[in-house]
Amino acid sequence: MGDVELIVQAIEGLHSNLIKDYILPVGTVLTSGLLGVGVAYYTVNQQEHTKIQIEKIKAINNTLLKALEVRDGLIAIKQNYFGKISDEPINRMLTVPPILLTTSKIDIDLGALSFIAPSVDTTDVHKFESIGYISTIFSNYNILLDAWDKRNTIIEGLMPQIIPLLGQPLDFKKIQEILGRGNIKLLSELTERVLHLTDDILKGVSEFLIGFGELAKRNIDKRVTKKFGNVLTIVLPDLSKLSPLGDLNTNIPEVNFDQLSELLSIEAIELKDRYRPLY
Repeated sequence: MGDVELIVQAIEGLHSNLIKDYILPVGTVLTSGLLGVGVAYYTVNQQEHTKIQIEKIKAINNTLLKALEVRDGLIAIKQNYFGKISDEPINRMLTVPPILLTTSKIDIDLGALSFIAPSVDTTDVHKFESIGYISTIFSNYNILLDAWDKRNTIIEGLMPQIIPLLGQPLDFKKIQEILGRGNIKLLSELTERVLHLTDDILKGVSEFLIGFGELAKRNIDKRVTKKFGNVLTIVLPDLSKLSPLGDLNTNIPEVNFDQLSELLSIEAIELKDRYRPLY
């Protein structure tokens, strides 16, 4: 073979296969790149999804823990007079002592619970899915604390006059002479308000503790709860063991509305409407 043929063969050997040498390598790089982007996108999405689910769990549990605080506060209040009062308005006014308030007002992050609210098209809405309903439970508790605090201030100022009356047969004329009709009306009305609210909110928050967690956890991805923790399961203790006088879940005796009407100079039907159950 001559030199010319060798040179020709060498030149031909320099020719490349377009598909083999260019298209396939570039395609491999592009495929790997797209796969990497896809994996990264999925990973970021999963991390964000997990983060959102964990925040939901925290919001639910924080709400349940604060509801427990409300319930404990109400029980502590009710233990001061449960089983000791009758249906007679003056008896109730004089028997319920100043109350040591062991808890402070409760602040709930309602915005963090927005995920439980159903869509606007949903007609069958459970009360525990209503942000407004949840808000009223805690706001009513805060209002109740203010009312108890106001009553404490009034009755503490009257205690020097009240102490000699305790344990004595009720004599309205004598009590009126000592306390004044204005003080009697104010203290009696405030006493009934706090007594009814305490019973009502205790019932409402107890129902909330049992039902809210189970309802809210439907909005949580079960795969996340298996790895990062679940919604709290609340089991309420038997309140009958806290008082030798009975179950603290039981409402106090209903006030005699006819006697209260005469005392406050307000129609009995109006008083019944004023103190109707909230929950």
